[in-house]
Amino acid sequence: MRKLLLLLSALILASCGARKNSPPSWISGKPIDASGTFVYGVGSSYINPNTTFQQAARSNALADLAQEVQSEIYDETKLLQKEDAEGFNSAFESNTTSTSALRLQDYELVESYADEVRFYTLYRLDLQAFLKKKALQDAEAMQWINGKFLEAKDMQLSAPVRLSALVDALDKAYDYQLFGDIKFKTKLNASATEGLRNLEQSMAVALLIPEELAYLGLPATFNAKWQYVERNQIPLTIQSSSGQFILKEQQIQCLHTGHDPVVQLSINWDWDNIQSSHLATKNWLKNKSQWNLGAVINFQKPSLQLDCPDELREDLTQSLSQFFAVQTEEGAKLGLESRIDLFTETSNRGTHKVIIDGTFILTAIEEYMDVLWKSSNTIEGTAISSSKERAMQSAKNAFLEDFNYFVLPQLQRSLDY
Repeated sequence: MRKLLLLLSALILASCGARKNSPPSWISGKPIDASGTFVYGVGSSYINPNTTFQQAARSNALADLAQEVQSEIYDETKLLQKEDAEGFNSAFESNTTSTSALRLQDYELVESYADEVRFYTLYRLDLQAFLKKKALQDAEAMQWINGKFLEAKDMQLSAPVRLSALVDALDKAYDYQLFGDIKFKTKLNASATEGLRNLEQSMAVALLIPEELAYLGLPATFNAKWQYVERNQIPLTIQSSSGQFILKEQQIQCLHTGHDPVVQLSINWDWDNIQSSHLATKNWLKNKSQWNLGAVINFQKPSLQLDCPDELREDLTQSLSQFFAVQTEEGAKLGLESRIDLFTETSNRGTHKVIIDGTFILTAIEEYMDVLWKSSNTIEGTAISSSKERAMQSAKNAFLEDFNYFVLPQLQRSLDY
């Protein structure tokens, strides 16, 4: 039984690291190598069987080690850390470099210690060997990147191939965290920007805006063509100041016109769909890119042919003119047919009663009539007066009030704004 208890105690101590009677000095004061060969990192975590406290302590120790390494290269760093399967990444900000990350390699675990409350870990790194190895790796990476920059500026290559070379160069720079190193950052930005500008200057897109009129609420009337000069294409995207437009095959299609009669279109490279292994690369390209193709589309109010009694034509035309170009001749894009009855009654006492009621149907005038909307309720205006003219005007006012309140908004909503 005693042997079993001893074995269990040994297993518990092994899981928490080497427990000692007296704590080692490094948990209260990090070791300092006077020769400058080694740097150390200390980390700790509260012991909790329900958490990976040993892993947390190791991560904290590696973060501390990374800070020691960074202090040898950069000043006033702010640390954010994580450990992955390939090594330890320490991302930081500095006064001399905007943002960088340092990948530690060849570090070693020196010792672990646990008391009743916390678990401690000590890591060590040969700083001089690390810096030499890093310098060689960075130099090799820069040589490869510079070759890709030359490809990006080679006018004999197609635009997609040159863009791919530029993306590869940026991805490699972010792989090796070279944008965070002041020795490389300025040259990287300058060379990458030069390659991008060179590529932008060679890009040509033909945009053909149709001469026929484009109407608000009728997106099918607008359909522009665009094409690259080259066969090989770089993904493009389109933005508009109003409405909704898309690039589909070799055309610009309007899905919704919006309410603004003047729409600014802007075609740009679609960086979100560029093949890249780094989000930072896409963000760099988005921020630096200056290439775009712009166009202005002028929309007009949709033309509408009104069919109604002459007594109401002027008033209905005035109301409809808020959203439509009302015309009497043929050729309109829309038709508004009214089915209105107008009754006038005169009583024995000489009073006049006028009743106006009716319904409306909005149609798209194409090869076949397409009903866009029709009123489900009858619009009505009624008035009684000793004056026939006043009765007529009052009934018309009541009818138009209901028309403006119930019918006109429905007409607008039936279109594709």
